[in-house]
Formats: sequence, structure tokens, C-alpha cells
Amino acid sequence: MATLASSPPTSPSWPKRRPRAWALRCERYCCAAASCFPLAFVYGITTWAVYVAVSIGIKPSRSDWIGTPSSILAFSLYAILNFSYTVAVFTDPGSPLSTSRGADRHEYSALPPSEYPEFTSYTVTSTGESRYCKKCQCPKPDRAHHCSTCKRCVLKMDHHCPWLATCIGLHNYKAFLLFLIYTSIFCWVDFGIAAVWVWTEILNDTQYMDTMLPVNVVLLAILSGIIGLVLGGFTAWHISLAMRGTTTIECLEKTRRARNAYPPDCKEGEEHMYPAPRPSGRPGNGLTPAQQALTRSYAEMERQREHSRYEEYQNDEDNEKMPSAFDLGWRRNLLHLFGDQPLLWAVPICNTTGDGWHWEPSAKFLEARERMRRRREQESTAEQQYYRELYQRNLDNSNSWREGAAHPQPVPNRSSSPDRPPTSVSMQTLAPRSPRPRPGDSDYGDDVEGDGLLDSGASRQQATRRNADEWRDWD
Repeated sequence: MATLASSPPTSPSWPKRRPRAWALRCERYCCAAASCFPLAFVYGITTWAVYVAVSIGIKPSRSDWIGTPSSILAFSLYAILNFSYTVAVFTDPGSPLSTSRGADRHEYSALPPSEYPEFTSYTVTSTGESRYCKKCQCPKPDRAHHCSTCKRCVLKMDHHCPWLATCIGLHNYKAFLLFLIYTSIFCWVDFGIAAVWVWTEILNDTQYMDTMLPVNVVLLAILSGIIGLVLGGFTAWHISLAMRGTTTIECLEKTRRARNAYPPDCKEGEEHMYPAPRPSGRPGNGLTPAQQALTRSYAEMERQREHSRYEEYQNDEDNEKMPSAFDLGWRRNLLHLFGDQPLLWAVPICNTTGDGWHWEPSAKFLEARERMRRRREQESTAEQQYYRELYQRNLDNSNSWREGAAHPQPVPNRSSSPDRPPTSVSMQTLAPRSPRPRPGDSDYGDDVEGDGLLDSGASRQQATRRNADEWRDWD
């Protein structure tokens, strides 16, 4: 008799797994090639531009400005801009994970460290807490942001540049800014060389019409002029950001800054440590959020929501009025970026001061924050006083109602009042009322004669009897 035996689970064979591995490897290679395309494009177009500019300078020209000096100037700008570009691309912008503070972490870097580094924190999240990156599992100091393309946090992140295929941060922002400046100057120099050569040679002489040089020169004039306009505006924008001591992210996004003057457990001038993550247990009153929702009324919950929305609106309004926390003046901002040695300002060498963890706040920011803190304290005191008075009024009203309920007042006997008859009035003693006025009736109870005297009692009784008879006939 044959027995049924359970066969062990089989793993996918190697030929089935191989296409998937090759697909992932091809995808990885394609992404690497796509990231190298901007570098090849920048190196290639600048090399072609300097080749055309030097070729124009070598050939004899009727212009005194075009010649060996123009070729030397174009080649010098080409060399320095490519050097700046290379430094900006291959220099690590800086990350909280790659600094010496995090170098002694365990090999399982996904686990949060047991000790957080000390750093200044003048910016907070939308909920008012210190900034913490859940993807990198590390605290984010001021001006640090997480890049979704590089998949890590970057110190003093400005933006992710696709033409450099890397992030622009603390350590490569100087090289990036110098690359923009030198490239803008290079474009305008090439445009001047090509435009002057076209004006003096092609329009006045036709000896170069049979070569490819005029085509390259015209194309160089067009491209260098367009790129020079676009890149010149971008360079001016970044120079203004550097003078103001801010970054592109801080300028375009709404940065929330801490509302309190100093952390509750620190003194003035001290740096505070990033607080440990709040435990997910119950709060101090021993009730879960669901139990708290059950113990509160709907009106109280709505009042709390409206109060929270109003506080958020106030925070947004105050945040727009707050000055930049890191603007120390254009001199100190440029010294921070280019370093303390003037001889190295034009050289793309990373000598930016600071480590990205500690930032000196501006005096204007501290004064504005202190004024805001005092105003918030006054508003909070006035609000507490208002609610205290409101509670006292409600308490007094409830006490007076309780005293009245404990000692009821005697109810007066309305039947003994002389103004009210002891019995109800019969309907027979009341004058009949018609929806329409009866013939001869007036709106007043007494008729006034033309001389202003009242009628006698007999005539009044006769008129009343006559009116009653007419009323019966009318019914």
C-alpha cells in the first residue's frame, strides 16, 4: 500500500532567480549611468566652448581685443570652473551620520543610538517638538534636512542639484557658488568673443564661409548668451542668499522656530541635548487617549479643537514676522561661507567655518523671540484671569440657586387678592366679540360726543341693548 509523504518545500531554482538578479543589476547600472550624464554634459559643453574660443583667438583677426589674451582668459575660466565643479561634485556635503560624532556607532546603524549628541536647536517641528529623522534614526540639528534622492540627512542642506548629481550642503556650498560665478563669467566672455568675431570677420569678409568655424562661433554665441542670462540670474539669487545667511530651503519653505526663549531645563547661553523619544505609555493621569475622550464632553472637545486651531494660526502668523535666526549680517555671513583667509576666497577649497551642529543665533532673532514670549505670557495671564472670573461667576450663581432651593419663599395667595375675583368670570358677563366690527361699534369702550361730554347712563344702556339686539339678528 502506497503512503503519501509530504514533499519538502522547494526553493526557486537558480535559473528562475537569475533573470531577476540580472534585472536588478541592470537597473542599478542604468541609474549610475543616468547620474553620470549631467557630469559628462557639463564637462563636454565647457570643453567645446573653450575649444571654439581658443580657436578664434589663434586665428588672425582684425579686432584688437580678440587674440592671445582672450584665449588665455577663456582657458583660465574653463580650468577654474571645472575645478570648482569637480570639488562640488565629489565633496561630501556633510551628514549627521558621517560626522565624527556618529563614527563610533554600532554596525547596525538602523538602530537608534543610546546617546544623542549635543546641538543647538532653534527650529522645531509643526508640533513644537525637536526635529528627529525617522528614516535615518538620528536627530536633525538646525538647518539639516533629509534628502529623498541621496537617502540621508544633510547638514545645512541648500538643495539637491541634478546637474551635480549630489546635494549642496555645508562643505560643498562654497565650491558650488564659485562654480556658478565662474561659469557665468565664462559664458559672457565666450559670448563677447563670438559676437565680436562674427561682427568683424563674417559680416565684413567671406574667407571663413567654407569652413566649420563660423557655424561653431554662431552656435557658441547663441548658447553662451542664453545660458549666461539664465545662469546669471541664478547666481545673483544664490549670492543674495549667501549675504543674508539663509539657504534655498529656508527661503522657500516655512521654517518653524522655537517659541520658548530657552528650553525649560537649560539656562541662557547653554546648549540643550536632544530629548529622548517620548514613551508610548499612558500619560501622567493614567488614562489613555480613548479614555480621555470618553471622560470629556463633546462641547469641551470642540472647544479644545478650536483653541488648538487658533494657537496654530497664531504660531503661523508669528512665524512669518520672525526674522531669520542665522542672519548675522552680510559680512559675517560671507566670512562663515568663504572662511577667515581672504587669499582662499576665490579658490574652491572647503574652509567654511562651523560643524553644522552649533549655530550662533542673531541678536534680532533673540530680541523678537523675547518680545513674543512676553506677549504670550501676558495673553496667557489675561486668558487665565478671564476664565477664573467666569468660573467664579458660575460658582456664585450655582450657590445662590442652591440656597434658594434649600429655603423656598412662601407663594402669595392669589385668591385673596382684591384685584382678582374669587371665581372665574362667566362668559355671560363678557361682551361678545366678533371677528368683524358690529354696526355702530367703535374701537373705544365709550363714545365721545362732539362737545367732549360723556353720554348719560340711560342712553348708554339703551344703546347697549340696541346693539345686542342687532348682534343677535346679525348672528
